[in-house]
Amino acid sequence: MGQENPFVTFSRVGKSYDGRQNVVQNLDLDIARGEFVSLLGPSGSGKTTTLMMLAGFETPTEGEISLDGKRLNDLPPHKRNIGMVFQNYALFPHLTIAENVAFPLSVRGVSRAEQKTRVARALEMVELPQVAGRRPGQLSGGQQQRVALARALVFEPALVLMDEPLGALDKRLRETMQYEIKRLHRDLGLTVVYVTHDQGEALTMSDRVAVFFDGRIQQIAAPDVLYEDPQNAFVANFIGENNGIAGRVTDLDGGMASMEVGGARITGKAGRDLAVGAPAVLALRPERALLAPMAGDILNRVTGTVEDITYCGDHHRVAVTLAGDGDFILKIPNTTHHALPPPGSRVEVGWRPADCKILTPPPAG
Repeated sequence: MGQENPFVTFSRVGKSYDGRQNVVQNLDLDIARGEFVSLLGPSGSGKTTTLMMLAGFETPTEGEISLDGKRLNDLPPHKRNIGMVFQNYALFPHLTIAENVAFPLSVRGVSRAEQKTRVARALEMVELPQVAGRRPGQLSGGQQQRVALARALVFEPALVLMDEPLGALDKRLRETMQYEIKRLHRDLGLTVVYVTHDQGEALTMSDRVAVFFDGRIQQIAAPDVLYEDPQNAFVANFIGENNGIAGRVTDLDGGMASMEVGGARITGKAGRDLAVGAPAVLALRPERALLAPMAGDILNRVTGTVEDITYCGDHHRVAVTLAGDGDFILKIPNTTHHALPPPGSRVEVGWRPADCKILTPPPAG
């Protein structure tokens, strides 16, 4: 984390509801001013609790949270100058859109004239000036989410928190709103903390992504670093698709390691805490693996049987069974003009050592 003069800081923050088990444990996280950070992880991993502690709806059991150098722990939510956007929009059905957007201003005692100016500007910002006089029930889901966004931004908060804000929208609308939120982030210089369980959304939108599991950040990095260089097997399996084949470490040499896969010895970048003879797991993205003859003289080569081929538009998904090691997935771009071997064919699969990592297995259970 180690940001210089961070805007948001979590320092050794823990949260327990029962006094025994921590849902967030020993959390250290720094967020820079103007940064877009996503908290990503499965249900129960601690990401939403972390967001709610920052918002002030939950209180840390231990540690300290600060915003722009000021301790937040004992400050009520309405005094934190933080905007919130939720999945369910949380709009008041009996108020007009203009009244909904004005609500944060009215509770802050802003004059009627100033409210009118700011509401008009906020609705312009989300490209919905024409709906000011309507009520939420007259708008589509996408329009309602835009209004919720306008309401969160209308009082010019120091920080905007978003909790699964696009979860209720269909795929096409969700993608449109992702770009909309990124545009506002860029144009307004917002600091955004965004909770999602959708890895594609996190990778598309974020400057950095914090991957949560079991109440801890497993890795925090730029999207390309998480994808290309996962620090552990959980991150490798959670971000994108991964060929996580198990084996044993046969050799360690500098920053490289070797392991047995499908009766062959393969080499890759070494993860942490590996030991010769100990269990290991391969981390290899399906698009990095090649079928012979395209594999050429690549060092890592395994042999298997084509189990299945699925047409996916821009690529073919090829499932290859390795002896005793389960399925191995390749994504073959639809730009190649080689005929793909039919199911039942014996094939050779190859990939470069630099394109894979050898990691310690995730904890059991």
